[in-house]
Amino acid sequence: MIGRYKRILVALDASEEGDQVLEAATALDPRVAESYYVTTVVPPMMGGISGMDGASFAATWPLKDMEAEISREITDSVRERVARFGISPDRVTVLFGRPAAEIHAHAEMIEADLIVIGSHGRHGLPQVMLGSTANAVLHGAPCDVLTVRIQG
Repeated sequence: MIGRYKRILVALDASEEGDQVLEAATALDPRVAESYYVTTVVPPMMGGISGMDGASFAATWPLKDMEAEISREITDSVRERVARFGISPDRVTVLFGRPAAEIHAHAEMIEADLIVIGSHGRHGLPQVMLGSTANAVLHGAPCDVLTVRIQG
């Protein structure tokens, strides 16, 4: 199976459940760690918030500084995690934005053949209420998508 996949994008959230996704992804073929890229997307922190006069808080808040600090902390954490699975820490990218859109864009940029992403397997109202990043990634992905059922 791995023979047809040369660039694998592993999409992780910041939770410890990401280890299940890494385990499944690297089980495809642990000998080709150089094929793996990892991305974590942080949803926008200030989207749609504005001041009383309609001016954006982003213009007055140190939002970029906060994003930079969050990015550093998440990057360090994810790099440490992926190293345990034999993936080079320099293959980690942390992005800010809408998760599915950023994952799609990153997959296109690296010319990924496969995206591996976790799914809690929610159905019905919970999926509608909470949304499903895995479902959104699946629909519109520029390549194959492997969803990993998150246990627990």
